Formats: sequence, C-alpha cells, structure tokens
Amino acid sequence: MTNHILTSIIFLPLLIAMVLGVARASIKVIKVAAILSSLTILLLVIAVILAFDPNQGMQFTQNLAWIKNAGITYNIGLDALSLIILILIAILMPLIYIYMLKDNRKGYWYNMLLLQTGVTGALLSLDLILFYLFWETMLLPIFVMIGKYGNGLRQYNSMKILLMTVLGSMSMLFSILYMGYIYFEATGTWSFALSDLSSIDLSAKASIWLMAGFLLAFAIKIPLVGFHTWMAPAYGSAPTPAVIIMSAIMAKLGVYGIWRFGYGLFGANLHYYAPTIIILALIGLLYYAIRAITENNLRKMFAYSSGSHLSLIALGIFLTNIYAWGGSLYFIATHAIASAGMFMMIGLTYYRFKTVNISELGGIAQKAPLFTFFFAFFALSIAGLPGTGGFVAELLIIIGAFKENFIIGVFTATTMLSAMIYIFWMLQRVLFGEVTNENSEYSDLSLREIGMLLPLVLLLLITGIMPSLFIPYFEPQLLGALQ
Repeated sequence: MTNHILTSIIFLPLLIAMVLGVARASIKVIKVAAILSSLTILLLVIAVILAFDPNQGMQFTQNLAWIKNAGITYNIGLDALSLIILILIAILMPLIYIYMLKDNRKGYWYNMLLLQTGVTGALLSLDLILFYLFWETMLLPIFVMIGKYGNGLRQYNSMKILLMTVLGSMSMLFSILYMGYIYFEATGTWSFALSDLSSIDLSAKASIWLMAGFLLAFAIKIPLVGFHTWMAPAYGSAPTPAVIIMSAIMAKLGVYGIWRFGYGLFGANLHYYAPTIIILALIGLLYYAIRAITENNLRKMFAYSSGSHLSLIALGIFLTNIYAWGGSLYFIATHAIASAGMFMMIGLTYYRFKTVNISELGGIAQKAPLFTFFFAFFALSIAGLPGTGGFVAELLIIIGAFKENFIIGVFTATTMLSAMIYIFWMLQRVLFGEVTNENSEYSDLSLREIGMLLPLVLLLLITGIMPSLFIPYFEPQLLGALQ
C-alpha cells in the first residue's frame, strides 16, 4: 500500500469527480462524496505521517515509465518539505467543503475536486513534465471559479490571472524542455526526472537563463512585488473557497517551487538571483503592508497582507541559515492556517452583511461575541500574535535575517509592527464602534461554522505553544542541506 498511497491521495478527488459526472449525481450525493473523499485523504496522510522518517530523504516514491521515448515518467515522492504542504491540503479541504455545504452549484464542487488533485499532484511530482502538467491543471479550476462563480469584474480578472500565470508557465516549460535536451546531448537518452536533471553540469551562464524561467513562474504564483498585479483583483472577485486555495496552498506552492527546483536543480548558482529576490522581498514587506493599511475591502486588504507575509517567507528561503529556513518552512504552515481561517471569516461576513467594505461594517462585537472572537483571533494570528504559530515562525525568520545582515534584520522586523498597525486599525472599525447597518443579519456563528473554524484555532495554538512537536520533522533535512 505504501508504494501507491501517494497516487491514491493525488487521484481520489479526480476519480470521484469523474464517476459523479458520468453518473450525473445529485448535488447531495456530490457533497457527501466530496467530504468523504477529503476525509479519506486525511486518514491516508495521517498514515504517511506515522510512517515518515525525518532522517531519510525522499520517501513513498513511485517511478513508472509513461512516455518512454521522451523519457517522461510518472515519478512521485515526498520529503519533509512536501509533507508540510500535504498536511495543509489534507486538513483544509474537509473544512472548505464544510464551508461550501450551502452551495448547490455542481460545477463549483467539481472544480474544487479537480483543484485538489492539481495542487497535490504538483506538490508530489518528481518528474518536471509531470510537475508542469499538474501546475497547469490547478490553474484551470481557479480560472473557471473566478470567471463563472466570482463577482465584480470576474471575467476580466480571471483572464488576467490566466494570462500572467501562463506567461510564467511557458517560461518554465522552456527551461524544462531545454534541460531535457541538454541531458539527452550528454547521455543519449531523454529524461525529465529531477534526480537526473540535477546531475547536469551546467555552465554559469546557462544556469542563469534556465533559472529565470523557473523563477518567473514562481514569482508570479507567490506573488513577489512587481509580479502581483493579478493578486488583489483575483482575491476580490473569487469565491471564498477559491481565495482560500490561492492564499493558503497555491501561493505556498510558488515558494515550494523555489525550494524544490531552485535549489534542487541549480544549487549554488541560485545565489546569482539571491540579491534581487531579497530586495524584492524587502520592498514587498513594506509595499504590501502600506497597501493593506489603505485598503477598504477586507478581501483585498488580506490579499496584500498575504503578499507581505509571503515576501517574508521568500526572504527566508534566500537567507541560507537554519533560523531563516526553519522559520520559512514553519511559516508556510502557520500562515496557511491563519489565512484560511481569516478568509472563511470574511466569507461569513459577506454572508451576513452583504458587504466586505470596512467602512460599511461596525458594531459586530455588540451583537455577535463568538463571531467577534474568531474574527479577531485569526486576524491577530496573521499579525503574529504571541502564543500562535505565526509568532514562532516570524521570530525565527527575523533572527535569521539579523544573523545574515543587520540592515536586512531591521527591515524584516518591521513586518510584525506594520501588520499590527493595519490589523488593529481594521478590527477597531469592523468589530467595535457604532452599528452601521441595523438591517444586517447580526446572527452569531452556527455549530457548523464553529466546527469548521475551531480546528484551525487549535492548530494555531498548538503550533505556537509547542513548536518542538513539529520542528524535528523538517530540521534534519534543513541541516543536511546546509552542510
């Protein structure tokens, strides 16, 4: 079973979607099947965690010939880095489906199932052509969900994210194909396996150009400042489940891509782009924070907030010391949990008040104390509330930044301060003060809503209070990479 467990995790949602589509199942059956498939995947991931050995490298590998003449294989596997994001996907998907329970659009559910297969497949792929196919697969459902089920300028915004993402994907595909060609010239056989392509002896000039193809794709997905123009419009137009996936999972895959393929393929040559990425990340920390302070729309505000914190994660990846790397990995997990909870709360805000504009909200704390608690908790968790996982992760990155360079450390430390400014300013207006709309539905959270939010709260507290439970899972891999 262990040889096929990752394949089951990847393709179960797609199989469910195909069977239900052919059978023309009712929406009730689709909902039940989607939730059961996500819970099954969660159990499979728990089995992976229990069998995972932090001191080993790639595990649960499966390598099957696919297109032999072209050297394309079905090659998948998992290490500590990919395990972290796999756990996130397994935890978040059941909660997202619970959030979606009142939505009766079949296409909405089918796209979420396809999206789960896309992000999981991209995460676990060790063949670059296979990675590229899954990378493109996860774009299609997002394009449809924004264009068909979104709001505002949804079609324009869906086309914008499509065109920008395809631009990055094409540049990455060119680099992948050229590396396969170089391998063929050197060995006489084609291969796109990460293990094979990483053995190519590339010149510094070739590495610089080939790296650019990958980094462009990942910079757009994160997004780093300068590659971010799709972000706020897409977050503003997308349905809440799609926003959660984009912020909590897809953006993290952009960071994962730099780690897996940047260091995995180009190693020491990655330092050529390190100053550029570090500068973009530092600019992003401040620029996104300023935009968040001035933003009136909650979704767009937390889109910019996510951009600021993802810039912090990207910064940590290029500061090659154990504190920065460990903090970045930990922040991938904790920020995903906090942002998922926050965007769920924003969705529930729109459901009750038919607006997410800060200027049109107010006085919620007077009538909905449970709603207020969860809203404030997730918002403060994003800002690095002590006792939550985000605080531990940010602190590690800041320590790593000071260890690398004092000036970089000072700029990095402003992240917590700027986040506190726009978070407290927002909370004061949204939750407190006078009631701005007496006709709004100020109902408190239901049991279903508490049930989907409470696990995220507990995870943020556990990761914040007991980080020693989690860090040993990925610390050996980081120490090995630094040696």
